[in-house]
Amino acid sequence: MSTTVLIDADLAVTELGKARRARMTVDVQIVDAYLAARADGDREHMDTLRRLAEAIDPSLVDEIDGLNYLAAA
Repeated sequence: MSTTVLIDADLAVTELGKARRARMTVDVQIVDAYLAARADGDREHMDTLRRLAEAIDPSLVDEIDGLNYLAAA
């Protein structure tokens, strides 16, 4: 499990964590979860998140796919 997920789990029980989640849009949550799944090597979860992103907004899949490429220098 990634450190981000563990920190989020700790924050989830606090008022700060509740406020943070309330401000996050669904697309940001999907991208954040995708990054955590990729860091963990959880291909199944990554595929599930891609399907969810496609159902919400097809352009979000392009954003997720872009995360798999290094930025051009």
